[in-house]
Amino acid sequence: MILTGKCDQANISMNNPETQLDPQPSVASVNSVAKKARRLVAIGGGRGACQVLLGAQSYFPERTAVVAVTDTGRSTGIVRTLANMPAPGDLRNTLAALARDPDGLMARLLEHRFHNSAFPTLDGMAVGNLLLAALTEMTGDLAHAVEVVGTLVQSVAQVLPVSVVNTNLCAELTDGTTVTTELQVRGLDKPPIRRLFLADPDAPAYPPVLEAIAQADMITLGPGSLFTSVLAALLFKGVITALRETKAMVVFVCNTTTQPGQTDTYRTIDHVRRVVELLGPDVLDAALINRSATRDPQVLAEYAAEGIHLLQPDDEEIARIAALGVRPYARDYAEEREGKRQLWNKQDTIRHDPEVLGQALWKLALDRADSAE
Repeated sequence: MILTGKCDQANISMNNPETQLDPQPSVASVNSVAKKARRLVAIGGGRGACQVLLGAQSYFPERTAVVAVTDTGRSTGIVRTLANMPAPGDLRNTLAALARDPDGLMARLLEHRFHNSAFPTLDGMAVGNLLLAALTEMTGDLAHAVEVVGTLVQSVAQVLPVSVVNTNLCAELTDGTTVTTELQVRGLDKPPIRRLFLADPDAPAYPPVLEAIAQADMITLGPGSLFTSVLAALLFKGVITALRETKAMVVFVCNTTTQPGQTDTYRTIDHVRRVVELLGPDVLDAALINRSATRDPQVLAEYAAEGIHLLQPDDEEIARIAALGVRPYARDYAEEREGKRQLWNKQDTIRHDPEVLGQALWKLALDRADSAE
């Protein structure tokens, strides 16, 4: 099988698509990679980027989260209207999760929500969204507001908004209609999404984001909502060009399940193909593809009842992903959990195991470092 793109620089066998990861990498091997692959940039939504960065903190000394800012969900949408600012919700979630003490007072305060039906506008409002809005008004700069909160929680990684421009996500559907705002883009019971774009097509990326991509040794896209987090973050002017020009290894962490309103009928290859189509050829080097072991049928049935279906790619589908010029690494990346979570105003899904993700990225970095010698 002939593969093209930057991934050919790595000496990685495709004889078995399931990459074997060392569960207990030696200190020497980790240090060896750290000397050559120090900088990891994770692009996407709040929770997905956090899973990657938390799992990779033992392997990559310098870590940066690049977070989407086009959400218009209830709490975030209200704050955007109030302060005329980009979406703070995923940024807040990222800062809380990456706090040095995620169970500490400040991290918990960011995630605390008011519960008072007497004030409908504030009912369900996250304190962290209001804090970021207030700091943005005080400083005139969302990025500075994020930096201040990062200092308050002693974030274990740098957190950057992908842009500081306040614009909306839009989509053209397969029936030719156009929907505006992230809430409508991910809306249920609509035709599939044909094309994604920003209301302001010239909205620039935050310059430090482009610098981080240029200086990175590895860049991850996802996991997270394919259209409204991962692809949305790539639409800001300069991001795709920076990814095409970077020397870093670019890795897509594919979702474990479909997502209602966005990827209802998608297979794993459809996720990968969407990323490849947006980035262009020879940009995406590898994809981490979940192949879950036996899962509780009852739990899967509960997810299915909400329109969430486990992606289960077979060998033929894995081979088709490789034919796109992307190295697929298939294994069970999903966390072990007995049941579904109850989330505020959001659907739960089968998340990735951060430790397994971190080991997988370390393995890729190790193989690439070895091949460069």
